[in-house]
Amino acid sequence: MRPYATFAAFFPFLIGGIHAMRDISSKDLVKELKFGWNLGNTLEATCYDSMDYSKDQTASETCWENVKTTAQLYKTLSENGYNVFRIPVTWTGHFGVGPDYIINEKWMKRVHEVVDYAINTGAYAIIDVHHENWNYAFNDNLERAKKIEKALWTQIAQEFADYDEHLIFECLNEPRKVGSELEWTGGDDESWNFINELNAVCINAIRSSSGNNPLRHIMIPTYAASFNDTSIEHLNLHREDNKIIVSLHSYTPYHFALDQSEMAYSVYNDTTEIEIDYVLNGIYSSLVSKNVPVIIGEFGTVNRNNYESRVKWARYYVKRAKAKGLPCILWDNGKFEGKGELFGHIDRSTYEFKFPYIQYGYRCGLGSMKYCQLVQEMNNPKNNTIEDDNKNNESEKTTTTTTTINPTSNAPTATTTTTITPTSTPDTNNTQNNSTSPSDSNDESTSSIDYHYAIHMIKNIKFIYLTYLIAFILINYY
Repeated sequence: MRPYATFAAFFPFLIGGIHAMRDISSKDLVKELKFGWNLGNTLEATCYDSMDYSKDQTASETCWENVKTTAQLYKTLSENGYNVFRIPVTWTGHFGVGPDYIINEKWMKRVHEVVDYAINTGAYAIIDVHHENWNYAFNDNLERAKKIEKALWTQIAQEFADYDEHLIFECLNEPRKVGSELEWTGGDDESWNFINELNAVCINAIRSSSGNNPLRHIMIPTYAASFNDTSIEHLNLHREDNKIIVSLHSYTPYHFALDQSEMAYSVYNDTTEIEIDYVLNGIYSSLVSKNVPVIIGEFGTVNRNNYESRVKWARYYVKRAKAKGLPCILWDNGKFEGKGELFGHIDRSTYEFKFPYIQYGYRCGLGSMKYCQLVQEMNNPKNNTIEDDNKNNESEKTTTTTTTINPTSNAPTATTTTTITPTSTPDTNNTQNNSTSPSDSNDESTSSIDYHYAIHMIKNIKFIYLTYLIAFILINYY
């Protein structure tokens, strides 16, 4: 055996070969996910109708007015407690015609670069197929959609074959009957069958690929990624495969978190918590309690100039989700001004969090008392006592209220309303340079930082061994 082959056989991880992948269930993997962030309105931007991709395949990354993604962005997020990054990707416009549907090399390279930005922080990364125009859930689209789904995931899986469990694949994003009256309902027989078939095609394509893909963790969505009971009931969970995760999206309460109609409201109140509990308890009883792992792949609240209410919502939502074993991934589309869905959190040019107290709210919800103390500085203790709340962290609400289901959001809407006037208004222009973290060595992210250090040490060792290997070959063969 040649020296290189001998070396590679014993030390494959040192020569850029397959990274050792833990053979663990998705149920165990999900426990390692603390809190996540979405690279919204970026790689999933759809501008193929307004720009010529043939001139620059990567130009679509910034066509929805976000800046080009950098490694520093992910470094900053990682330093602020995020350990899972969802990277939505639209492939339409970036692959050729059938039957092969070959993905453009430059586009694949750019996606790969951004994945590495996330993975290199020691965090987990998720990539999907996002705003596609070929997978609308109608029977007329099914056969072609299955061919494209198979072709894309075969290529994506091969591209990332040697990545370990830190890279997760998500088969579809919010698959639904786009443009129909049923679009944002729980679906129907036609759409449920469509989604189950495409999920199966995706899983089979990944499992049939090389490298670590037979052990790859895969996320599959319900109809429109809805937490609606009917959508969950009709999803094929593939229980024979212990590396499958259900992907759900929950902007709850809909009228507080997402709605742009006249029914929207901006002030956090008791019914807000009732709706959050209703949804999270439902997800827990339908899936988590039955040993089905779930990731809430998108959640968040739009900015309605209601900073204090959003902080309260952030803290409560994440606290309750954590108690139910549901890791959450924040939707951030980089939008801070104007009308519409203003989900921006971090300025991607300055790496500053525009609403740092919302970040404190999330980390308080994850269990960090120092961040709870910071949150309490802006809250009325009588209405929102941190100490009492933490004592009852696992308790269930027993409040009874009459609710109705909103057909667009699948979320309950309480028939009673309460108005609370905020006791203080934080400065919405308050930003912190790069980090929202006060100095505290006991922060919950300490172990993550240690892990990052270990990753960098391994990379240094890899470089040293490669140097010795090259020297050995040169001395013996040249």
